[in-house]
Amino acid sequence: MNQASKEMTFDPIGLEVMWSRLINITEECWITIWKTAFSTIIGEAQDFGCELLDAQGESLAHSPRSMPVFNLTLPRAVKALLARYPASELKEGDVLITNDPWVCAGHLFDVALVTPVFRDGKVVAIVGSIAHCSDIGGTRDYQSAREIYEEGLQIPPMKLFEAGEMNESLVTLIRSNVRKSDMVLGDILAQHGANRVAAVRLLSFMDHYGIDDLGPLANEIQGRSEQAMRDAIEAVPDGVYRSTVAFDGIDAPLSLSVAITVSGDEMRVDWEGPPQLPQGGINCTLNYTAAHTVYALKSILTPEIPSNAGCFRSITVDAPEGSILNCRYPAAVNQRTQTGWYCAPAIFAALADVLPNRVQAFTGLPMGAGAYGLDPQGGFFNDHLFQGGGQGGSEHGDGQSALLYPTSAGNTSIEMFETRTPLIVGEKSYLTDSGGAGKYRGGMGQRVTVRKLYDDDLPALMSLHPQGMIVETPGLKGGKPGRRSSIALQGAQGEVRDVALGGMAELRSPDQTVVIEMPGGSGFGAPSERDPEAIRRDLEEGLVSEEGAAAYGSAASTA
Repeated sequence: MNQASKEMTFDPIGLEVMWSRLINITEECWITIWKTAFSTIIGEAQDFGCELLDAQGESLAHSPRSMPVFNLTLPRAVKALLARYPASELKEGDVLITNDPWVCAGHLFDVALVTPVFRDGKVVAIVGSIAHCSDIGGTRDYQSAREIYEEGLQIPPMKLFEAGEMNESLVTLIRSNVRKSDMVLGDILAQHGANRVAAVRLLSFMDHYGIDDLGPLANEIQGRSEQAMRDAIEAVPDGVYRSTVAFDGIDAPLSLSVAITVSGDEMRVDWEGPPQLPQGGINCTLNYTAAHTVYALKSILTPEIPSNAGCFRSITVDAPEGSILNCRYPAAVNQRTQTGWYCAPAIFAALADVLPNRVQAFTGLPMGAGAYGLDPQGGFFNDHLFQGGGQGGSEHGDGQSALLYPTSAGNTSIEMFETRTPLIVGEKSYLTDSGGAGKYRGGMGQRVTVRKLYDDDLPALMSLHPQGMIVETPGLKGGKPGRRSSIALQGAQGEVRDVALGGMAELRSPDQTVVIEMPGGSGFGAPSERDPEAIRRDLEEGLVSEEGAAAYGSAASTA
């Protein structure tokens, strides 16, 4: 590589070093948010992402630990912000913000913070982050919402900082519309600080290499990634690959259908689904649908290439406007994961025959339980308990247990949750026989119980929105479905009330317990082909019971 930034050429080793350094900058940005965030949903569950973009808002690098959907929606948010505030009009110290679901990450909780990076008075790059803030106002009974106006505070493209000065009017507006405002604003300022760290590191990187313009390096990285993706698509036989997947819906099960058209080195994904729903918040914006679509395809086609804008230039995604996967404003969207998380299973099913070694069976989807109320000292608590289901099996082996997918969030630390709320987790265990049978078994779901710690008659509200309570999603290549999820409220006298399709549960005494059973992953391949030694091991470890082993037929008889 020579040092004249306008005439840069790259040898493979030098490019790899520079590319890795850019990724490390975003990783330091990620660690900064992780270490400085106030809430459990960011600091513990890690529901956030960080990204470095070129001056045009095209993705260049992101932290490997970033939330995948945020990596893919952030460039769209940046471009929308730049349309409102062109780079040529920005000043050093400006910081942009939005949570608009139609230009950002699909619901109001996800707040994007975007920091332009200046060198010699010119924007040379952009650092961005999206994080799921702990609260955004609005109703806690999300399934009752009919419009986004009921779901919380909308922040259109605005400036949080202007020339280094905080927009106090916007901060006051946020503070007055959210619960535990110190936590929410603390998280937003954690994003701001992390973006600044990444900006400083990027300028040091440019100084080290004598670069005044990131354009040539960005073009090289994005161009090579684009070619790798085109080569991978071209290796897939031309054709149209289809599947349909069912999911719980709100009042009755619904389904999504996908048609993946491969033509040469390009791929087009067309979705079909029911019309957007008038209530319940499970509608998806096209931004969100597209992000989950290309994330699944990227995982299948070029998992070894660090993600950036070039990876997605050969993929087109569409869904009918006004449908549940491309809803119109002002539809309610807060619970959009209950639809959008089914995009990946549909894509895996569509491509299972042509790329059997690249797909996985359905993963039992995770659930975030929000806990809110007053503690005995009169202060508010507002924290999240994220828990995962079982991963689907694949040709590469059994699914992992208690995994959060397609989000990359982590299971919330029980100790941290108990420290920050007047609640206690009584049980957290794997559910025997919850993984779907197959040559490669689905991972185990888990059982989690939560109750109040104090008998103070103060209500503790838990917002519960599970996946897969009604519909079983089949495995692939003959694999069996994993166990469905369930939620129940166990009363003081032992009576049990099912919490149908989630919603709000209210705890008033330590005698009441919320019992959450997370779904297991589906199996891959015929159960009769499972290694008897693997069945014997599952029996010894209590993952499969003697009765459950019957699903493996003759293979179980020799275990």
